[in-house]
Amino acid sequence: MANRSSHTISTAASLILLGLLLPILTSGCNVVTPIAYAIHGPGKVMPVYTLEEHASTVIFVDDPSSKIALRRLRYSIADTATEVLLEKRVLTDMIDPRGILTAASKERHGDRMSITELGKAVGAEYVIYAVVTEFTLLPEAGSYTPTATLRLKVIDVATGKRAWPDNQFGNQFKVSIPQLPSNTGIDSSAKVKIESELAARTGLGLAQMFFKHEITETVITQR
Repeated sequence: MANRSSHTISTAASLILLGLLLPILTSGCNVVTPIAYAIHGPGKVMPVYTLEEHASTVIFVDDPSSKIALRRLRYSIADTATEVLLEKRVLTDMIDPRGILTAASKERHGDRMSITELGKAVGAEYVIYAVVTEFTLLPEAGSYTPTATLRLKVIDVATGKRAWPDNQFGNQFKVSIPQLPSNTGIDSSAKVKIESELAARTGLGLAQMFFKHEITETVITQR
């Protein structure tokens, strides 16, 4: 008897919920997603690769096509990612990325050091190698959408081989700042501020590639 009563209550509750949802589901509006979120809870974004937690690791942000005007922004990306990976305990032994950027800046034209050589120069066991392929404000009519795209690899310094991914071109990910309105364009000071924000956001996205996090927290728009 108790089982039948429970079943009746459950059925009634389902019908009530269906009655509440039906107008929304048939209206074609976008509130279906938050309702599904409320019922099922937040999703998880999984890491693309599991890093060696205790291995000495450094992040090198390379910009061979000069997509980023200011060198300090490359450091900002790497430094932000380093701080996040340490904070999340993804890695416990990370090397300040300033050292590998300095080593790379000493390369002579036409005589570039390999990633393995740069890693050895700073005493790293692994290099998280990020190549910038896009770093732009993407102006559109009346707005801007700051966007950065990078290709990632993890290099094993001891062997000189790629630990991840199998693809020799690297794993691509993209980060964007939501559209910023601008009817008069962006002056130089505002441009520097936005690029700094984009660099920090890109660093966070780089780190998020390597640990599980809530889908509501991700800044990665494509990977």
